[in-house]
Amino acid sequence: MIESLAEKIIRKNFEEGNYEITTHAFERMNERMIDIDDVERCVVQGETIEFQKDIDTKDIKVLFQEDTEDIPEFYVVVKASYDMPSIVTVCRTDSEVWECIDNVLRRKERFRR
Repeated sequence: MIESLAEKIIRKNFEEGNYEITTHAFERMNERMIDIDDVERCVVQGETIEFQKDIDTKDIKVLFQEDTEDIPEFYVVVKASYDMPSIVTVCRTDSEVWECIDNVLRRKERFRR
């Protein structure tokens, strides 16, 4: 499946330090006080919670939740690219949108795409 390939490519690139951070993501990280070490750990070790595919551009985005034994406090959205994946944004978990089931974030029904 193309999504699982995108996930593997992203993780491999992150392990090698081969990724970029968009200005938007950098601003959100600062605003939400989430440092790059936590973001890297999230992508490399965290649970994959969702795949998004842009209908027009065919871009695939993968959402990774924080690597923690507790309820995840944030997740990272990464756009897949074989050459260099991009961190699109970093978000705090909103309990209105997300629920944690067996320690994995799931989008609540009314917020599913």
